[in-house]
Amino acid sequence: METKHDIRKALLVADGGSTKTDWCLAVPHREPQLFRTRGLNPALLELPAIREILQTELLPRLTPHLQDPEAEIHIYYYGAGCLPSVCTKMEQALTGLLPRSTAEVHSDMLGAARALCGHEAGIACILGTGSNSCRYDGRDIVQHVSPLGYILGDEGSGTALGKRLIGDWLKELLDEELSGKLAESYGWDEADIIRKVYREPEANRFLASFTPFLKAHRTHPAVHRILTDCFKAFFERNIMAYRPGPLAVHFVGSIAAIFREELEETAGIYGIRIGNILREPIGRMVAYHQQKLKNETD
Repeated sequence: METKHDIRKALLVADGGSTKTDWCLAVPHREPQLFRTRGLNPALLELPAIREILQTELLPRLTPHLQDPEAEIHIYYYGAGCLPSVCTKMEQALTGLLPRSTAEVHSDMLGAARALCGHEAGIACILGTGSNSCRYDGRDIVQHVSPLGYILGDEGSGTALGKRLIGDWLKELLDEELSGKLAESYGWDEADIIRKVYREPEANRFLASFTPFLKAHRTHPAVHRILTDCFKAFFERNIMAYRPGPLAVHFVGSIAAIFREELEETAGIYGIRIGNILREPIGRMVAYHQQKLKNETD
């Protein structure tokens, strides 16, 4: 039976990025409520801008589900740009949003690890527009290989895959049929691409935008080679540093979800055991904190 005490223990969990933030409000014995706001990267936004987004985009959607004025809200925010130097700023914005609330702010990597591994040890990876990874002990990150961004790193990411595809195309390393399909699909020439990559903002997103083409032609030998080569680089330059041994390697992100088959094939070359693969982490983030809260109150 639901008690008044239960209702007053609510969780608000966020998966924050630079362009969007997914939120989940979980009150015991009620359906979780999902919301989406603009991105809240605290490394890019000042405190007033963060508060304005929370007040206008999140609070009006939360209020109808929090009728008890004495409700205790435990907020857990996992986000891009959440380095220790800016976490306090984000915590101030969050605790000022609701009365009787506490807030913890952590990196998106820790959020991914908790979503993928729960309370068990493992290797957690993000493969989306960019890439990242860590060794996780069931509670915290204990080893981290820097992803270094899309110029120096981000192996296996959508940006890396697009960079390899476009580079092979412009160097005429693709066969005539595939090259023709690529040119027909996008209509860009070398000058267009050079401009978008070297002179316009968000080159990483532009390169990652070729993911649908790679997906549509994944069985073509050249595309298959691009995928496996890029995933090999991810394993060799990141995962092998953790010496995973029997630990499972888990993934979250669009690239991992779309190219699961090729990822598993490549992992087999290194004797790596693949565990969970999730497209979005928010549901499993909430489950982690629900279990943690249950363990604390039992």
